[in-house]
Amino acid sequence: MRVAQRLFLAVLPAVLGLFTVAALAYWGQVYRRAPEWVVVVAAVAAVGSLAIAWANTRYVARRIERLASPGERGGAPGRSPGDELASIEQMVDHLSDAVTVAETGRRQREVAMGREIHEYATLLAEASAVVSLLLDEVRVPLHILLENHFGTLNENQEEMLAAARTAAEAADIELRRLREIADLDRGALSMRRDPVRLGDLLQALSPQLLADGEPSGVTVVLDVEPGLPRLLGDRVRLQQALELLLRHLVRRALPGAAVTIRASREGGDLLVTVENAPAPTLDADVAVGHRIVLAHGGRVTQEGNRTAIRLPAQPERAPVTPKD
Repeated sequence: MRVAQRLFLAVLPAVLGLFTVAALAYWGQVYRRAPEWVVVVAAVAAVGSLAIAWANTRYVARRIERLASPGERGGAPGRSPGDELASIEQMVDHLSDAVTVAETGRRQREVAMGREIHEYATLLAEASAVVSLLLDEVRVPLHILLENHFGTLNENQEEMLAAARTAAEAADIELRRLREIADLDRGALSMRRDPVRLGDLLQALSPQLLADGEPSGVTVVLDVEPGLPRLLGDRVRLQQALELLLRHLVRRALPGAAVTIRASREGGDLLVTVENAPAPTLDADVAVGHRIVLAHGGRVTQEGNRTAIRLPAQPERAPVTPKD
């Protein structure tokens, strides 16, 4: 039973006793005789009020002593506080101060972590830009050597130069991905807010997804629910995020698997689910895709062999009623 119920229950017999006393005052006058049931009710009300008030008072007193007891709170046992309410008030003040200090420390740590993340992202972006420029200095001579023969190159030399150019281009792509991650983390990339059809983005990726699954015999089934609402976002960035995430999942599918990519609506969100594909590994492509989805207010979740990309749909406008 709650404390409020106990207190109200303690008041109830007193109210009944008040009416009984009024009745006794009325019948207690000269030439009037109180009925026997009035006296019985008055006695029962008095005894009931005493019993309930005693039980509730004892219960509340014990709970207050338990709350105010230092021994129960890890303090020195055997000490009895003089005023339990004062002791409880001191505990509450102490806990409030501790919560305030902890909240202040948490906010300071969050600010420090945010500043450090911004610094790391800035350093990563700058380092990626510098290394990308250095790779350009490597790729240009390799390209010139392969396209314009200044001398006779044997087959092995040409293969080594081609492999070096391919490796330099792959390294440049990875650096660009890292630079995009850093720019997204520090908010250096601005996102457009245009109406975008999710079905159009997926249909444009269909040939690439089919080509990715063909070498390992993976079949890709694209199922777009008709009548999907649009979403507000950057078309180019959303296309990039879906391409990076979906192609990664298709390439990781088991040989001969049937990967189903379904676009549907769930509440106020648009949902892209990929079934029969293993969980994505953490690499630069997946990280960029995740961050672009997060920047649009969405999220990517994983349950077994099912990956879900959730994006908020464009809010529907209320119909305009013509004025008379």
